[in-house]
Amino acid sequence: MDYLSIFRRIVDDTESAEGEFLLLPGWDDKDWQKLFAATTPRPFKASEFVIQRGVKDRVLYLVAAGLLEVGVTYVNGISISPLAQIGAGSVIGEQSFFDGQARSANVFAVTDGELLCLTPEKFGQFSASEPALARDLLFSLARVLSLRLRHTTFRVRR
Repeated sequence: MDYLSIFRRIVDDTESAEGEFLLLPGWDDKDWQKLFAATTPRPFKASEFVIQRGVKDRVLYLVAAGLLEVGVTYVNGISISPLAQIGAGSVIGEQSFFDGQARSANVFAVTDGELLCLTPEKFGQFSASEPALARDLLFSLARVLSLRLRHTTFRVRR
């Protein structure tokens, strides 16, 4: 899979600047390749849970392909209340990646796709060898977190 074209097209798309995408406009192809080298690909199938609420797992996932739905499972364990849809060019799992707490929601695959998994250990190695790129990545992740918090606040106020 050509990860570079997936994530670079987001940077070049002016409408993407408003979305919850991993935006790193100052990065060139070599910078992206360094990040991808720190990740492990994980394919997924439609209808698979890729993240389960309550599980302790600090992996950050870059969405390389596919469509995912974030939701909360009710007590009966079957019903899902959809909160958001996440597509290629975005990330999931950022909250637990930062705070080390259990996952706060379920993420369900709507279509087949692929994730790029970044563990805290691999991020540590990446940040030691590429501190400026790691800083850029952290600010991009903070942007995504901020947008998601704003969307949640808007939903709560309605």
